[in-house]
Amino acid sequence: MSVKYHEEILRHPAVTAEGKPCEILERLTFERSVQPDGTLSDARQINRRFDLRTGERVNPLGGDDYELDLTGDRLRRVR
Repeated sequence: MSVKYHEEILRHPAVTAEGKPCEILERLTFERSVQPDGTLSDARQINRRFDLRTGERVNPLGGDDYELDLTGDRLRRVR
């Protein structure tokens, strides 16, 4: 059985604690399996992660607040 993956990227505008604009990338990874009859199964989400364009991981704290994984600096998503 073969497995197909695809990723969707959602972009969220944000600001740093100093008010500098930035962007949080929400990366959603989906998996679909090829069935023995050749059809694809429904896509299911297998991974969700947040990072910056630089690749630095961002941890959600709840609501619109996030924290940079390495430095602990705070970000707030702007709606």
